[in-house]
Amino acid sequence: METITLRPITDENREAVLALSVREDQPFVAPNKVSLKQADEANAEHPGVARPFAIYADEKLVGFCMLAVDLEEEDEDDRCYLWRFMIDKNEQGKGYGQAALKEIIRYFRDLGGERVLLSTEPENERGLHVYHKAGFLDTGCIDDGEAVLRLFLKKTTKKERDTFLWYDVDVKDRLQIKGKNGYGVSIAINDGEELQLYCAGSGRNGEEFPVNRDMLFQAGSVSKPMFAITLLRFVDKGKIDLDTDISGVVPKFVKKGPVTFAALLSHTAGYNVHGFPGYPANHAPLSLEDVLSGKGNTPKVRQTMPYGMQHEYSGGGITLAQLAFERITGMTLREAFQKEVAEPLGLKRTGFFQPLDEELLANAAFGGRLAYREDLEHGYHYYPEHAAAGLWSTPTELTKIGLALSRSYRRGGFLKKKTARRMLTPVMENYGLCVNNFRGDIGEHGGWNEGFITEWMFSLDKDLCVASMFNHATDALDWAQTYVALELYQTVEAAMNEDLCKRGRKSFCGKYEQNVEDFRVDEIFMEDETLFARVITEEGEKVYELYPIGKKTFGRKGGFAKIEFGDNCLVIDGITCKKL
Repeated sequence: METITLRPITDENREAVLALSVREDQPFVAPNKVSLKQADEANAEHPGVARPFAIYADEKLVGFCMLAVDLEEEDEDDRCYLWRFMIDKNEQGKGYGQAALKEIIRYFRDLGGERVLLSTEPENERGLHVYHKAGFLDTGCIDDGEAVLRLFLKKTTKKERDTFLWYDVDVKDRLQIKGKNGYGVSIAINDGEELQLYCAGSGRNGEEFPVNRDMLFQAGSVSKPMFAITLLRFVDKGKIDLDTDISGVVPKFVKKGPVTFAALLSHTAGYNVHGFPGYPANHAPLSLEDVLSGKGNTPKVRQTMPYGMQHEYSGGGITLAQLAFERITGMTLREAFQKEVAEPLGLKRTGFFQPLDEELLANAAFGGRLAYREDLEHGYHYYPEHAAAGLWSTPTELTKIGLALSRSYRRGGFLKKKTARRMLTPVMENYGLCVNNFRGDIGEHGGWNEGFITEWMFSLDKDLCVASMFNHATDALDWAQTYVALELYQTVEAAMNEDLCKRGRKSFCGKYEQNVEDFRVDEIFMEDETLFARVITEEGEKVYELYPIGKKTFGRKGGFAKIEFGDNCLVIDGITCKKL
């Protein structure tokens, strides 16, 4: 076979390189003209970073590649990157692709690189085959719509090959995702400008069924805020009043009023039945009246605590609210969500699909090991309690909803501003209308269905939303997923606010005092321009990293605490600590 070489782009070969092209059914590579322009722009800013080459087989031009090299980059995964790679349409199928990749890999290895990364569209099956054959492995990251692959250039252990830090988080390790046929996770981070995705593992335990960005998962109790948003669209139209007594709409299930949508959505109406276990997918349909009457696998829904006196989470109360909503609007929740939420926001794969439509089954995850226990073809439960637990969605589309709600809260739009603020204003215990409000600036809700867990959180003061969906539900993994989502959220938020209050941070450092025995901030100190809080609790001394969320306000990494600095004092959770 001919000798493959990489040669610089010169005046002599530039026009020939520009004339190279791929087949019409390969729309995954930018034209070489675009690549060379990008190389010039990159090198104008960082000389030598972009390195375009012509690929020759002996003296015949057969392809083009562009490498990105920055061996001083702090993140090892960003030091060597295969930016562009193509073989001309007339030279494909001759083995030049694999041979050229070997030369590219040799080039990076000779530079002293330890790993090479590249990205391509997940639909580029031919390209992925070529890259996998050359030794590149999927990382799970989908950056700007492209799947990121990585190749190690030096001998490594299996653990090193399996480890990939996404925003400094080892998601697979934290969620115990092992192999290609275990459990799987899909995560989206949306800042209004870029959508970053991470997909790892299998959507169906026991099968090689790779999680992809469009795969459907059950959202569990994240169904509740989606129901609330749907209902609030009718509030904005004047067709529903949150504070009107609706006991006359559902008299069979309200023995003594009043009861309002506001009380039911805030879980302060005093109703029972915390959650629902669901039914095998082939179970006979149940009506909302059946569920409320106790004809299913949960007790009869009734008021068991004083009205408006406590926050007691109740899926039963949400189901009662759904029945009243459907009777008032004359629409099923599925119909109303589709018309009032999915269509305005351009959602294609989110809805109260109960039971799941057969045409959606092909790209739907199965929950846990339900397929082996109950139904090999339908490894998920049926939830007649749509508002409480019946939503199917993707992390991508959940983040779209989160941003729409955030923008409504700030300036109105999808919902009226006052309506969104009503939803996100705590009624009791940080909980508004089907959504938590943590720290005063984070909306959040989690979800758990049989075999599925979901985490959804978004900023109230900027475009930022994180959604994570996982098909393995245990108490430990539920907490693990929550903290993974929180860590991702805070990493992105910290980057957004990196320049806030940089000059004044040193003035916050020092010792503090307060008269609270079981908790106190003992000291604020700084290392490498990062603030830390040394806190004394009943369990002993702890140190927490802080990051800016305002000019004089900092959040705690790994938690929802907020510290506001004032003149010679700080305030945390309403407690003032004076500076010594």
